[in-house]
Amino acid sequence: MKLFHTVLGAVVLSSIVAVVGLGAQGGQNDTPYAATKLIWRWRGIMNATLEESRAFASEPVSDMMEVFVSPGAVRAVQDKLNEEQLKKADVLVERFALAVVRFASRQDDGSRIVEEEAVQAAARATCPVYPFCPE
Repeated sequence: MKLFHTVLGAVVLSSIVAVVGLGAQGGQNDTPYAATKLIWRWRGIMNATLEESRAFASEPVSDMMEVFVSPGAVRAVQDKLNEEQLKKADVLVERFALAVVRFASRQDDGSRIVEEEAVQAAARATCPVYPFCPE
């Protein structure tokens, strides 16, 4: 697990470095801000899906879910997706969150506990999809 977290951290860091580097080359760059805005939008979708499904994810697991959507946010901004395309991405985010719930551990009371393995399995089940996964 520790190796997985290290790899996830490296992916996020490299995405941020790439975005900042692009900004330095082309003058003003709003990509980091626009990507952050998209991440918050998609975090809301994932959180609502978990809540509606009576699923709980600890903060580190929620962070893993965010790591899944982060590169997609950067790619969506860089590719200048329009609102219609972003709505399609919203649907994919919800599909990913539902897969997370499906792979989560069911509790006696019907609720679910989302663990790292559920996020990893959901990512495998969801990919490859643009803009989140390499094609």
